[in-house]
Amino acid sequence: MKIMVPIDFSENSILALETALGLANRLSSDLRMVYVTPSGGRYAKGLEDHTNSDEHPQDKLEKLLSDYRQQYAVKGKFDYKMLSGNIAEELINVAKYDQTDLIVTGSHGVSGLSKSWIGGNAFKVICNATCPVLVIRQGMTFDKNFRRIALPVTIKKSSRRMIPTAAGLAKLFSAKTIVVGMQSSRLKYIYNRITLSVSQIESYLKKKGVEVESSTMLVGKDNMGRLLEIINTQKADMVIMDITNSGSFFADRLFRPELTTIINNSPCPVLTVPIRE
Repeated sequence: MKIMVPIDFSENSILALETALGLANRLSSDLRMVYVTPSGGRYAKGLEDHTNSDEHPQDKLEKLLSDYRQQYAVKGKFDYKMLSGNIAEELINVAKYDQTDLIVTGSHGVSGLSKSWIGGNAFKVICNATCPVLVIRQGMTFDKNFRRIALPVTIKKSSRRMIPTAAGLAKLFSAKTIVVGMQSSRLKYIYNRITLSVSQIESYLKKKGVEVESSTMLVGKDNMGRLLEIINTQKADMVIMDITNSGSFFADRLFRPELTTIINNSPCPVLTVPIRE
């Protein structure tokens, strides 16, 4: 297994590295840091370096290897790769061609953007990566053993197709699951469909040996706010959401407000699972 961490030396990316180290140890995985020098040699919005600009990035990467190598407790490969070009595109490509199984990324680097809003490069990676992406943000509180995993489920087929990945992860961590059925429409037949879907998902999880701690239905327009309340009150350590790649960053921003809301406001890490249509 291979885990990749985009590094820009910001506090969020270091937090992502520390989280990835724990996961690599648990999964006996290789771990690779990837640093991208933006085209033109300048840092792009959402992924800016705030450390000593006189220090070469390779020296910083070598220092990170030295500082964290003792925490890497498996017989795998812990290294880094340096690239240049469009930040998001390079990260997506290296993940694909390295056959990366999981990307662990900070929500954004240090920039002029509000810390309550996910950075542009991070969001492009989330929306276009070919493997799951775990998003970490400063201020999140969670058990690094991921004891409870929240699974928001909608009427979309892609929502149900992420469940095998979620079940495998929950079983790996011996985690309890919190299944949340969500729909904005109050039409009876849609409610019946999503209720049936939630019931089938519960049965599937139990057959796979995964405990379902609770199951809830949310109906109405403020589902995201109520979902965040459930995540908080039930102390979830991870939220898993499906994502279908559109190939357009602007379309992602426009048509995925729910995903943006959860990533920006979740008290725990968010794992996005890419689904091919």
